[in-house]
Amino acid sequence: MKNALATWKWSVAVVARSPGLLVVLAALVALWSFGAYQWLWLPESSGLLLLFALVWGVAQVLLVVVVLTGAATNASEAAATRAARLELRSFAAFNRGQFVRCLVMATVSGLLVVTLAAAFSWVNEYALEVASVVTFYSEKAVSPVSVGKVLWVIQAYLWIAIWGFLLSFLIVLLRAGWSKAGRQAAHLLANSCWRASLLTSLLTVVVFGGLAYLLATWHPKVLAGFLDYAQLLLRLGGALLLLVFGWLFWMLALARMVVVSQEGKAGTTSTPEVAVRD
Repeated sequence: MKNALATWKWSVAVVARSPGLLVVLAALVALWSFGAYQWLWLPESSGLLLLFALVWGVAQVLLVVVVLTGAATNASEAAATRAARLELRSFAAFNRGQFVRCLVMATVSGLLVVTLAAAFSWVNEYALEVASVVTFYSEKAVSPVSVGKVLWVIQAYLWIAIWGFLLSFLIVLLRAGWSKAGRQAAHLLANSCWRASLLTSLLTVVVFGGLAYLLATWHPKVLAGFLDYAQLLLRLGGALLLLVFGWLFWMLALARMVVVSQEGKAGTTSTPEVAVRD
């Protein structure tokens, strides 16, 4: 737990010392979201427009992969060198192989997320049946609402663990390749389910996600007009900055845990060799 606290403090400090990168990424996310919103409302009026929409959609996906690749490689490098801050130019310091690996990983992760979302939706439809079975065997009335809340907690835990695993796997994948990432997959999954990685993911979602949600849904009473638009922009902008801050913190903390774990294994492996030389 002491190591986890040190990792969290270091990650927060690194992101806090990188305000320029934080603002640039937040602006990029805002522009990407606006572009995605416009893309969803494109009319299907002609073949040329459909082709334009396809190119637009592919460009948006490639932009996400570029940002993911840059963030993962930058976080990994910062964790390995214990950097004091993140540099914006370092987000472009990745090679073609890392980009391709991230693209494949993003595609597989997208299919996995869609499949799990469909499975969870199917399970939620049986809340009434589950409540009936529990009521029958326990001989006590159980509300479907209570069953739904239990299912929500279970699914929230699974989502947090899965996203933590995917990010950790991506960091190892871009750092060491498919072979090493595959060998460490079971270890990364175990850490993401109940160890420091899970606590890190839970902390990120609850603190940064919770604060961003509260800020975005807060409706202060102000006069209509300029003040109303100003408070809206400030609230949504602040919520976006919190989300980007939390995402960078998440990446850095997981990358630091991966690097420390690899350094520990390397040190353990090298110990017998030193003894032989002595």
